Amino acid sequence: MIHLLPLGEVSGATLRALASSLQRVFDFAVILHDPVDLPPSSYDPERRQCSSTQILKSLARFRSSLTQVERALGVMAVDLYAADQNFVFGEADPREGVAVISIARLKPEFYGLPPDEALLHQRILKEAVHELGHTYGLGHCPDPACVMHFSDDLKETDHNGESFCPGCASRRISPQSAM
Repeated sequence: MIHLLPLGEVSGATLRALASSLQRVFDFAVILHDPVDLPPSSYDPERRQCSSTQILKSLARFRSSLTQVERALGVMAVDLYAADQNFVFGEADPREGVAVISIARLKPEFYGLPPDEALLHQRILKEAVHELGHTYGLGHCPDPACVMHFSDDLKETDHNGESFCPGCASRRISPQSAM
């Protein structure tokens, strides 16, 4: 079971579409929670970004408060950064079974382009599946068609597939064995 937790303001339609798509990809229940505020300690006003590390710590506390939970995914609209990086699309903590993604840089509008809801939903799904894949012990894959292929820009993300390659799919822990 994946618990989908909106952090701050995220479109309900976007979250419902993501939950439905994740259920299809992982083939088990996705629970959509009510939005919660961003942890104040995560926001860096000088950068106008949130620390993905701080968000992951909060998500780990959230996950530990639940029963019957396999993974927790935070989704936010505020830009993220990690240590020594200008930004990240998302990050995962495999030991805690939590991940976070930001839709800020996935939006075409971020780059001065017109909105494209279909493209945005595709990018959100790819990033969510990628980060959740890390929580199942998967590393980066050399296959550019695999969702686990590393990408540090949107061109690469757009070229990656939405699902696991056969090799990654066979290494991914099944939902039943992870509980």
